[in-house]
Amino acid sequence: MTAGTVGVLGAAKAPIGVAATTMTAVLASFGSALVLEHAAHLHTDAVMQAVVLSVTLSRGHRGARLPDRLIGFAVMPAVALVSVALGILMRDDAFAGDAAFAALVTSGVWIRRFGPRFTKAGTLMMLPAIALLVIPHGAPGAPSTHLLWAPVVALIPYFWVTAVQVAVERPWRIGRIEAAAPARASAPSRRLPASTRMAAQMGVALCAAFAVGHLLFPDHWSWVVLTAFIVCNGARGRGDALHKGLLRALGAAGGTVLAALASGLFAPRDPDAVVLIFVVLGLAAWLRQRSYAYWAGGVTAALSLLYAYFGQSAGPLLQTRLEAILVGGAIGVGAAWAILPFRTRDVLRRRTAECLAALTDVMKDEPHARARFEHSVAELDTIDGPLRLHRFVSRTRPHHADVVDVLREMVPHVRAAGPDAKALRANVGSVRLAIARRHDGTPYKRLALDDATAAHAIDAGLARIHAIYAPPTQEPGQEPRRGPESPEKARPGG
Repeated sequence: MTAGTVGVLGAAKAPIGVAATTMTAVLASFGSALVLEHAAHLHTDAVMQAVVLSVTLSRGHRGARLPDRLIGFAVMPAVALVSVALGILMRDDAFAGDAAFAALVTSGVWIRRFGPRFTKAGTLMMLPAIALLVIPHGAPGAPSTHLLWAPVVALIPYFWVTAVQVAVERPWRIGRIEAAAPARASAPSRRLPASTRMAAQMGVALCAAFAVGHLLFPDHWSWVVLTAFIVCNGARGRGDALHKGLLRALGAAGGTVLAALASGLFAPRDPDAVVLIFVVLGLAAWLRQRSYAYWAGGVTAALSLLYAYFGQSAGPLLQTRLEAILVGGAIGVGAAWAILPFRTRDVLRRRTAECLAALTDVMKDEPHARARFEHSVAELDTIDGPLRLHRFVSRTRPHHADVVDVLREMVPHVRAAGPDAKALRANVGSVRLAIARRHDGTPYKRLALDDATAAHAIDAGLARIHAIYAPPTQEPGQEPRRGPESPEKARPGG
């Protein structure tokens, strides 16, 4: 995770803590699925499915509330059965199966518009389906009795991920978790919700990826589809999609080099190769907090060891994988830029408004307001990467990426703020008006505060944010610039 990140869950969000939590769940899932494989005489792909699901669940389910986790125990078996049917359909009728896959994943993105619980449900809907792209269900000749174990295989990683994360995060501290939920504006808008735009981008990207993948990579089309999904899934604007595509391509290239160096170290079915696979995944999970490129590279290297374990030649497959990733990344980025696009800067505008709304509540002494402010600041991590990259490339100052830095720097001062910080409420309101494009152009007015106080540091940070979002001071007699829209309804850019 980027330096300066503020997390509500504390140690659970630290890089080493995240990696340890992830690998504990992965190893427990692997061991349990291995026992099930021997007891029920299943195929090795059942174990690999459990490992894939535990890795994806560990990241997507982090910080979930206890009721949402319990609901997942009912949802996962049903979704696993659907994924079995979907895998068989994709095997027997490629066109119908691909269309059903795209519809399932797109609907999982679209239902995010209905709130956090639907977002979690949509994530659970997609996980077994996405696992199909890594380890297909229903290989030719697979007995149907084996496929019926899929709900159990899905519950194994869900149980272990839930158990490990609950032990680390201790979500029974209800007040702490509830306080972390940021307040979302409920003002109606005529514009398409971001989830609808993202669903449209995902649907187009998947359809194109299936078509191109089957055409160019008939035996490994799934890598094209998986990359297009990764780039589009949760892409917070055009810049974020491009950033994710670049990181995935860079990581895959690095992983290919590592795989070439590691090729030939182990004989087929060598148990030491399994140990090294988990070591590589653990390092990748740790470094992923710094950059997704490390994760992509680690997975590529782990796949090389996996191919060698099953006696397959890793070199040609890795070259094909890299080519497929580049094609899939281009498809995902193209969909994000061409289909109902919106800018990452507009996402930053809305989330900055949420941070300042929570800061206003801090100054009103609202309960849990500081936790909500810190959570809102931590949420900025998801869009920090593309903003920093744009700042580095453009060399412009000031830059919108500075807003994230300023808000992070504010966190310790907000924690230490005393009664004198209440005088800043008017200035916070002035910055919020500037973010909403409803500012009249007057300069920001700093308060006369002691330089050593937390309130002075907060005031300085507010002035920097105001300078980025406020329009230039207007000439006398000119009409003030006032826009009708709020930051929650900021127009997505094309």
